[in-house]
Order: sequence, then C-alpha cells, then structure tokens
Amino acid sequence: MTVAINGFANGPSSQWRHTNRIYKILEYNYIVFPLTFILTFYGEATSSLKYVTNRFGYYIDVSEDGWTKSAITHVVLSGIFQLLQMPPHGNLLGLCLPMQPNKFARRAKSRRLGTLYVCLVTKGTNVQTAINTTKCWDNLKQRDHPSVKFHVLVDSENSDSFSQLPSYIKVDQVPKDVPVKKAKYKARAQEYFRLKYKFSKEDWVLHLDEESEMDDRALQTTLDFIERGTADLGMGTIYYTSANHWKNMFLSAAEVARVTEDYGRFQLPLLLFNRPFVGWTHGSWLLINGAVENAIGWDTDNVCEDYWFGYHAAARGYKSEWLHAIFREQPPCTFKDLCKQRRRWFTGIFFFEKPIAGIVLTLGILAGLGMLI
Repeated sequence: MTVAINGFANGPSSQWRHTNRIYKILEYNYIVFPLTFILTFYGEATSSLKYVTNRFGYYIDVSEDGWTKSAITHVVLSGIFQLLQMPPHGNLLGLCLPMQPNKFARRAKSRRLGTLYVCLVTKGTNVQTAINTTKCWDNLKQRDHPSVKFHVLVDSENSDSFSQLPSYIKVDQVPKDVPVKKAKYKARAQEYFRLKYKFSKEDWVLHLDEESEMDDRALQTTLDFIERGTADLGMGTIYYTSANHWKNMFLSAAEVARVTEDYGRFQLPLLLFNRPFVGWTHGSWLLINGAVENAIGWDTDNVCEDYWFGYHAAARGYKSEWLHAIFREQPPCTFKDLCKQRRRWFTGIFFFEKPIAGIVLTLGILAGLGMLI
C-alpha cells in the first residue's frame, strides 16, 4: 500500500540542490571512496585481527607435513566466505571506479530526439500519491520542451479521478481489451501504451512508478543521454527518501541496501559491459528507446516484467548505460508490503524462462550470509 504524502514538505528546491552537491562529489568518486574505504576499514580490520589473535590465538595447525585436515578445512571455508562476500565487494568496486556523472552533458549532440514520453504508471488505487508525484513536474525547467510529453497511464477505470491534473499532462486509461497474449498488470499497461503511440527509433519512453519523483537534473540527464549518448537503454539511482523516510527504521534500512546495490549489482555491469547483470533492471527510472520497445514488447506473463525486458534486451545485444541522476521514491509502508514486494520479485526471477536466473537468485540469497561474516 502506498500513502498519499507529498514528499516536498520543504519545497523541491532543497532536495534538488542536495542532488547537485552529491554529483559534485561523485565527479571525484575514484578518489573519495577508496580513501574513505581505507580510512574506515584499515584501522578496524587491524584492531579486530589483533583482538582475535590475542584472544583465541592461531587455531590452524601448522605442520611440516603440509596440507593437514585443519589447513584444508580452513582454506575451503575461507574460499566459500570470500565468494559469499562478492556482492558487497561489487558495490565497493562500483563506488570506486570512475563514474563520470556529467559525461553526457560534455559531449556534442549525435542523435535526434523525436518524442520523449514521460510515462507514470498507476493502478489508480492511490490517486493522491500519483497526483502528488506529478506536482514535481510543474517546476521542471524542461517542462515546456517541445519534444517532452507527460503521461499518466491508469490501469483501471478510475481515470476520471485524474481530471484535476494540469492540461500539459495526458491521462491514458488502459482499456479492458488489449491485444496481448500473456501480459498482465503493469506489463499489459505498458504494452497498451506502446501499441497506442507507435514509437519510432527516435522516440524514447521514461518509465516511472506512481511515487517516482523527478527533478531538473534527472530530466536534463535523460535528454543529454538521448541526444549525446550511444546506448539504447538507461537506468538511474533511486533514493527512498520522498516520504516515510525512517518512519520505520527496519523498512528504511532495507531500502538503504537497495541504494548501495544501485552502485554495485545495477551500475557496475553497465559500467564494465554495457549490459545488465543477467537482466537485473529497474522498473522505474528506466529509459528505453522506442525501437527497442517495439522489438521486445511487454507481452509477458512474468510478474517481474522489468527483469524480463532487461534480460531480453541484453540477450539481443542492446547497449545500456547509467543515468547519473536521482529519483526519489518511498519505502514500503508496512512489513507486509515489503514482503509482498520482495515475493513478487523473487517469484518472477526464480521462475524466469531461463534457469540461469533462478540459479543466480539462489546464489544471491546465499550471498546475503556473506555480508554477516
């Protein structure tokens, strides 16, 4: 369940200034984070090792006989523990490799933009939340850009509730009959949107969830990515601070882990290979070229339609890059909501059509143990 809370209690400008300060620092991330890591963990690791050694002593049997049972056991356990810790290692590597957050803005224009469809998808059950989200569009410097069109895609018969939206926002209601074979829910709505607007190779779609708040930097970075980049898909960083931030410490902490994964599991493969890792893709803050949407479509019965799309886009060789800007969303309101959200993700990925997805997911769950070691 999503609550109808406006994330701009102090006005949007303070959050946007905060975003700009973040990316001024991230220009030098390859200096800041390695130094931070060394200063934070070197002293801690040294003191911890000294304490353990003094307290328990060296408990591996050292023998001239070579590989003893004790030595083999500890080598195997050490190797397993190191593998389990790969996810946090990946997050750290993603933070330390040069990000170049303003690289698109510094390039010359190389592509033409037809239409950028900013598409907010909602079930229509949390009307006020979606309306609050669209309020941040009113203040965008690029709101009147001739190639940018704002849409609210309503997957219910409740579209009349959005009649109060300003005239520059078009409300699209998903009809009962959509010519799809398998698609349901959000995938069905996005397939309807694709069929309705018949995207060209110069068109782009920026996918948003109903609570995804966007600022000037996010939209300008999107435009620079389209006109000055070479990739076919883009994803960006999401902070879960728009509403209910730290209202429930457990739920907020769970979302903090997702922010760190943006720099590891999501950003790092794009930085190194221009491909999402085994399809891992955001469902929100997701930018897709129109020709790519037409080639793949959204006609899938997988409840993780974003993962499904990302996997097939990578399999077909489409190039992805990271969008260095921030969307703000809110964490789940209750523990039950959190469990339902994660259950949908795990179900969609575990029962994906390719076995590799389930295998990687299982290893990822086991890897969570490595973060406690």
